[in-house]
Amino acid sequence: MKRINAKQAAELVQDGDGLIVSGFLLQTTPSEILTAIGERFLEEGSPKNLTVLQAAGIGNNKDEGIYEISHPGMIKRYITGHFANNQRLIDQANANEVEAYNFPQGVVSKMYRNIASGFNGDITKVGLKTFCDPRLEGGKINSAAKEDLVELLEVGGEEFLYYKAPHIDVAIIRGTTADEQGNITLEEEASVVDAREIAMAAKANGGKVIVQVKYLADSKSINRNDVIIPGIFVDYVVLSEQPETKHRQTPANFYDPAIAGQRRVIMEQSASFPLNERKVIARRAAMELHPGDVVNLGIGIPEVVGIVANEEGFGDEIILTLEDGMIGGIPLGGANFGSAVNAMVGLPMNQQFDFYNGGGLDCAFLGFAEVNSKGDINVSKFGDRIAGCGGFIDISQSTENIYFCGTLTAGGLKERVEDGKLVIEQEGKRKKFLKSLDQITYSADYGLENGQNVTFITDRCVMKPSEKGLVITEVAPGVDILKDIIDQMEFDPIVADDVKTMDLSIFEDKLMDLKGRFA
Repeated sequence: MKRINAKQAAELVQDGDGLIVSGFLLQTTPSEILTAIGERFLEEGSPKNLTVLQAAGIGNNKDEGIYEISHPGMIKRYITGHFANNQRLIDQANANEVEAYNFPQGVVSKMYRNIASGFNGDITKVGLKTFCDPRLEGGKINSAAKEDLVELLEVGGEEFLYYKAPHIDVAIIRGTTADEQGNITLEEEASVVDAREIAMAAKANGGKVIVQVKYLADSKSINRNDVIIPGIFVDYVVLSEQPETKHRQTPANFYDPAIAGQRRVIMEQSASFPLNERKVIARRAAMELHPGDVVNLGIGIPEVVGIVANEEGFGDEIILTLEDGMIGGIPLGGANFGSAVNAMVGLPMNQQFDFYNGGGLDCAFLGFAEVNSKGDINVSKFGDRIAGCGGFIDISQSTENIYFCGTLTAGGLKERVEDGKLVIEQEGKRKKFLKSLDQITYSADYGLENGQNVTFITDRCVMKPSEKGLVITEVAPGVDILKDIIDQMEFDPIVADDVKTMDLSIFEDKLMDLKGRFA
C-alpha cells in the first residue's frame, strides 16, 4: 500500500479507463478524490472517455459525487442504478453525448461480487418485462447506447437476463481509517454499502484500488474484526484534507455517532402527522401491516406508513430495512436518506439484495409516478427527466405483497379531510394514470404471472391489477367515482361489483386502534 494525496490519485486514472465508485448518496463516497479527478480534467483534458459503473445514486442529489467527474467529454459510457439528479449527465444523455444505461441497483451491486469471483456480469430474473429486458429497451437510456449489454437467456425452461459488466481498471472507494498495511475500517460510515466488493472486483480485473480515509492508525491499534477491507485489496490510500466538506457521512451530517451505529438514541414520541391526503394513503397502507413483518419503505408517502405505525403504537413490532443494507431501527429521510439509527445490523448492499431477491421481505410500500391501464408503472424516465430505477425493480419484482402508494393526480393538488370525508379543493394539473408510459419500471404481467399480491392505494380509491386491467375495489367517503376518479384518468378502470367504502376510521382525526386489530 502506498500513501498519496488526492491530486496524485487523480493522475492514476487514464483515458478510456473503466472506473467503479463506491457510495450511496454521500455514504462511503470518495468526494475528495472525485473532485481532484474533475479538476485535473478541466486543467489537462484528461482523463476522458471513461466507462463509469455505479450501483446506487452517488452524490447529494445536486452537485457532488459523480457530478464532479461528469464534465462533458469525461465519461463515454455510464452504467448506473440511479442518476441522483446529476443534471450534467442527464443533459449529456439527452443530447446523446454519453452512452447511458440504467440497470437495477441490486443487479449492479451483485455484479461487483460476481466480477470478484471471475464472472463479469449477473444472471437474474430481475428486470424481466421491464425496460431492462432486451425485448423492450435492454436498459438503454438513449440512442447513443448501441451495444447490447443485456441478453435474454433460457435456463431449465425459465427466462433470465444476463447483464454484462465492463472491464474495471480503477476502483475508487472510501473508508474511515487505514493502517500502514492498507487495512481499512468503516467505523464512522453510515453503512458499508459496496466498498469491499468494488475493491475485490477491481483486483480480479487486474485494476488499481484507491481508498479515501479520514484517519491513519498503527495496525497494532486496530481490531481485526473491525477491518472491512483487507490491505491485500488496497493499492493506494488518500488521507482526506477536507473531511468536513469532502468526507461527509451523509449530505446532512459530517459525522453523527448514532448514524454510524456507535451510539443508540432515545426516540421521543414525535408530534402527530397531520390528517391530510398523504396520511390517508399511509393509514390505509398501514392496515396491511402485521407484527413481525420485515418491510421496505420507499421515498415519499411510503415513509409516512412508518410514522403511522409509530403513532398507532406498533412501530417497534415491524422491522424496517433499507436497500444499502440497514436492517431494523428507524430509517432517516431527507438528506439523511439511506441511513438509520438504532439499526440491528448493516449488511453489505449486495447481501441485502440477495435477501430481497429471495423473497425475504413480507411486504414493501413503494411510490409510483405513472401507471397505465394494465397496472404497469414508470418511476424511472419521463421525457427528458431521467431518474433511474434504483432498487425499485429488485424490490417490486421479488416481494410477494406490494403496495404502491400515491395520490391520483399531482401538480397543485389540494385536498382536506372534513367530517369524515375527503374533500378535493383543487384538482391536480397532472394525471398519473395514463394511456401510455415512457418506460416500464414495473410489469403488471410479471406480477400476475408470479402470483404477487399487488395493491394501488391512492387518496381516493384502492385498486387491484387483474387480467382485464385495474379494478377499483374501495372508494373514499365523499368521492364521486366518475367525477373524482375515472374522469381524472386517461383510461376507464373496472369498477368492482362489490366496491366498498374505505375504512371510515382512516378519515377520523384520532387513532385508528390498528394495534388492537391485531389481537
